[in-house]
Amino acid sequence: MQKFNKIKQVLAVVVIAAASYLAVVIAVKYHRLKAPTDILSDLPKNIDLSLQKVHYTSTKEGTMQWDLHASKVDYYNKSGVIRFSKPEMVLFGKGNAGTYALKGDTADYHKDSGDVQLVGNVSANNKSGMTFFTDHLEYSAARALIATDDRVRLEDAFLSVEGTGMELNLNTRKVRVLRNVTAVVNTRK
Repeated sequence: MQKFNKIKQVLAVVVIAAASYLAVVIAVKYHRLKAPTDILSDLPKNIDLSLQKVHYTSTKEGTMQWDLHASKVDYYNKSGVIRFSKPEMVLFGKGNAGTYALKGDTADYHKDSGDVQLVGNVSANNKSGMTFFTDHLEYSAARALIATDDRVRLEDAFLSVEGTGMELNLNTRKVRVLRNVTAVVNTRK
């Protein structure tokens, strides 16, 4: 009988110790959390919604137009603009026209037109090995056109082109560099 009482006492001590430990852990975690009003005060006043680690896809008539991953997104309801930070965007051409992977510092998606503007350290490439670099790029959803008025550099295995302004039609895969064009053609060895 005495052994049974000892076991009960040991179990009671273990239960009390575990409950005390849980109470301390919960109190410490609760104390570290910011209140919702503190979190909201950290956001700029013109942002209606802000999310982290976002995956966004645009479709038209059941066909995927583009797919985008970003570290952060801010939604501005009044202007209808969604701003993505550190976007990685894949644009899909019609049929087998190919895909283009784009990166930049920010991307602004305009809900009313479906257009996207990438700004800052913009780079793009496709499966055939063509890459291009610029500071600002606009994607017109209605025209399936990638365009810039800034300096641009295009490269592939045998060609390097620099100039000002560029248009790339996603459906036809035709690229035009508009002004001040310099091209270097590398021949095969």
